[in-house]
Amino acid sequence: MIAKEKLKNDILVGMHMHLDHTTLAILETVIVKAVQNLDIKELETLPATVDNTNQYILELFWARKAVKLSKATADFYICTVNELITCVNKPLSTMTESDIEYYLYKKKPSNSNASLNNLRRNLSAFFSWMRKAKLISDNPCDGVESFVETSKLIEHMEAQETEQLKTGCIHKRDRALIEFMRSTAMRRGEIPPVKVCDIDFRSGKLVIYGEKSHRYRTVFLDSVALHYIREYLKERSVEEKSTEPLFTHLRGDKTQVLDVDGIYASIKDIAQRANMDKSVYPHLFRKTTATNICRRGGSEDAAGEYLGHVPRNVTGKHYTYKSEQYVEQIFHNYVEAV
Repeated sequence: MIAKEKLKNDILVGMHMHLDHTTLAILETVIVKAVQNLDIKELETLPATVDNTNQYILELFWARKAVKLSKATADFYICTVNELITCVNKPLSTMTESDIEYYLYKKKPSNSNASLNNLRRNLSAFFSWMRKAKLISDNPCDGVESFVETSKLIEHMEAQETEQLKTGCIHKRDRALIEFMRSTAMRRGEIPPVKVCDIDFRSGKLVIYGEKSHRYRTVFLDSVALHYIREYLKERSVEEKSTEPLFTHLRGDKTQVLDVDGIYASIKDIAQRANMDKSVYPHLFRKTTATNICRRGGSEDAAGEYLGHVPRNVTGKHYTYKSEQYVEQIFHNYVEAV
């Protein structure tokens, strides 16, 4: 790592606990401009001890990379890296392919191959960031083979299971929530920011900010979903132009937003009351909507477009414009309740 890069990293590590993400990004830009024409010589390297070296790298990750990820993703990466450090007591900057393999095989007795591959991907992403940050020259995960996974059917709800789930709705919010998730196929982390006034109750259109894609996209509510949302709002005595959160607590402060954990717990409670034989969780609605789009004649690309998946190819990312009308047509053809 060159001295200028280390200076920038040291400042960001020192300040990341005191600044928000936006200000931290501005600080990084200011540092880059300030040192551009300076000749900086390095007087010392990273701290020599294993603990200090790894602590520095982890703090640098939080300051530079974690701010660009969802908190859940960043936490998952760090949890895996900390397990690796505990298993192999050496600096992250000197980890080898053998160290990664040793860690994964130590985890093998209590984890499925799919889980092991998730751990490997976490480590690979972290070491890729270290390589880009010039902390290492090679990613030690590159030569580690993936574990063989047994293909399984994609989880989803059949029509009769969706109807059974409705029997577990005892509050107006319950039915409004599951119809909202069925119609929009939104991630649970994308739901809490939605305010009542964000919904166009005439067209059912709702513009949201994608939790993973980091871009705005349009989803739609059909007449069934709008009906139950109106019933829920009527019970709360909330108008359609209200700036209150769309989904709130049932008890206590009933204007307090229902967060991601609350959404998860609500879906679990509904499924339990409905005596569902399968595990029902928020992401299952996205899988079900995607499955229904394809079953009704839509393409996998159409399903991905409605769910807000980022195109993986250059053409899809930079050359193919998808209008809001295109997404709306997908909704009317393949998602809207018959």
